[in-house]
Amino acid sequence: MGVDEKERERTILDVTADLLLRHGYNKLTMSDVADAVGLNRKLVYLLFPSKDALVEAVLLREMNIYLKMWNHYLDSDPLGGSVGSVYRSLLVVLKQLPLMTAMYIRDEQTFGKYLSRPGNIFAYWPPDPGPTRDFLQVMQAAGVVRQDINTRAIAFILDALAPSILVALSSHKRVAPDDSNRQDRPSFAELVETVAEFCELLLAPQAGANLEAGKALMRRQAEEMQAQLTAALNKRREKAHDEGDASPFADPGKTL
Repeated sequence: MGVDEKERERTILDVTADLLLRHGYNKLTMSDVADAVGLNRKLVYLLFPSKDALVEAVLLREMNIYLKMWNHYLDSDPLGGSVGSVYRSLLVVLKQLPLMTAMYIRDEQTFGKYLSRPGNIFAYWPPDPGPTRDFLQVMQAAGVVRQDINTRAIAFILDALAPSILVALSSHKRVAPDDSNRQDRPSFAELVETVAEFCELLLAPQAGANLEAGKALMRRQAEEMQAQLTAALNKRREKAHDEGDASPFADPGKTL
């Protein structure tokens, strides 16, 4: 019976994601990955000719997983389409994806020197679909957000809010022993619902938000995010092709 190349590749990506979270980019080696998978290092290099090619394949896969979960959560939320539901889904989904959380906050412990690599994947794919202020203005036009708010100030607050919560509660970080059992520390669920309630009380029109219009915008947003992801992939393929790199990004038919 032949070797299942897709299964082998999936296993390599799984192991790399785990090692990346536990040890970080700076300490990650292709030998570590090969040993963890139980393969000769040359076989790993056949699929991923460099450490960066492997890490980027992991990141692109994580983005795809995040987008699918985020979109599904929005669709299943009875209040989906409101600004509160956007942030509720963002926090809930990211809490389940520690690697995506590290990507969202550009965690130096996880990505180390990769963050300063010229043309790294973060240069092509930002953690959000666009400026929050523009998003709020579009939601205003759709009847999801009040007309009388200061979108610039609200955008500034929201842009600082989610990353701060994720940094504090990132599941792959160690909590100091003297801080782990603090009684005054709110639970993650409390924070999520409070952020959602804050958004609803502050931003929702008195007559109620147009949830269907909001959902339509969210679906369009997810499509735009997917397009950004595809563009990032294409740029990496072009770069690999120009450099003569036989990486997975250089072959349009290669499955990541």
